[in-house]
Amino acid sequence: MSGKAFDIGDGIFWFFKRFGQNPAGALWIVLWQAVLGTAIASLMFYLLLPALSGFSETVMAVESGTMSDEEAGLLLLGGMLQMFAATSWGTLLVWIAALMFQGAWMRFLTGRPMAAVIPFRLGGDELRLLGVNLLYMAVTAIMYFGIVFALVTLGVTGGGIIAASGDNTAAGAVGFGFAMFFGILALFASVIFIAVKLSCAPALSVHDGKFRFFESWEATNGVFWNMLLSYFVVLLIAMAASMILGTIVQLVFLGAMLPMIQEFVALSESGVEPTLDQVIEIFRSTFVQPGVMVSLGIGVLLSYALQIVYEGMWHGVAAYNVTRYRDGSTVDEGDAPVMGSDSPLGASPSEG
Repeated sequence: MSGKAFDIGDGIFWFFKRFGQNPAGALWIVLWQAVLGTAIASLMFYLLLPALSGFSETVMAVESGTMSDEEAGLLLLGGMLQMFAATSWGTLLVWIAALMFQGAWMRFLTGRPMAAVIPFRLGGDELRLLGVNLLYMAVTAIMYFGIVFALVTLGVTGGGIIAASGDNTAAGAVGFGFAMFFGILALFASVIFIAVKLSCAPALSVHDGKFRFFESWEATNGVFWNMLLSYFVVLLIAMAASMILGTIVQLVFLGAMLPMIQEFVALSESGVEPTLDQVIEIFRSTFVQPGVMVSLGIGVLLSYALQIVYEGMWHGVAAYNVTRYRDGSTVDEGDAPVMGSDSPLGASPSEG
């Protein structure tokens, strides 16, 4: 199926269009993503806290002379192993959560039915997305080594040609420089081309309910430049928003940290080196202030909102192209898009 024509405006703002069609669904995903992310972060802190406390106590014991270096080394090694175990479990949980987040947003952006109550699930969509992401990693590794090999080959070949011709003048060096420049430009263009051509794999896999990867190549036929322009505009919007909101967030955090910075400056000017207990007390007294907590909360919410919007707009380009390519029309407000005859859910009455 070729679908309808690619509308660049829809490609850029597809996330906002879907948000307008189903704001409750989008906000529900945002809320649960924040809850689950906070829970994972809290669990990681809980698992790492004993090791961090052990490090602090070990350092204080060594400084006071109540513990030998050998005992301290064993305790530090145990703490490092504990941290390794905690971070390993945390990495696994983060991967699982990331797949669930991606699956929920892809279902939302492609108009697939959302999971009841809790929008996250760990099923077929997430397993297919895991496969897609692993293939992305494999393609990235192949491209990386291919680029390194091409650059080395280009450099060695160019240097050999110059040496063989005996042209060691400035003109030969300039020619070699131009050859390297255009070679790197060609490699960069190839990377962008492959990235755009394979960008629809996650949305296709979720939309069709089947594993799709190289089918993305066909789904982007005839719309490569439209998608590239859409991604470029989204990137510009994200950069502008990051600069504006990033400055606001930095000012908020700086205002929250200002009392703590002033205390450290005062200690430094007095010539007194703060002890570990004093540092901990300064941090504790700073973060328990209501104004600081509110400021930090505002900063975190702004950063989180910016991340959601940016990722939604970025993935929205491919999601829009998939709905255009598969359904031939945009999804309706009831999240019940018209099914194409090649959909795994069967053809719609209008096409059946």
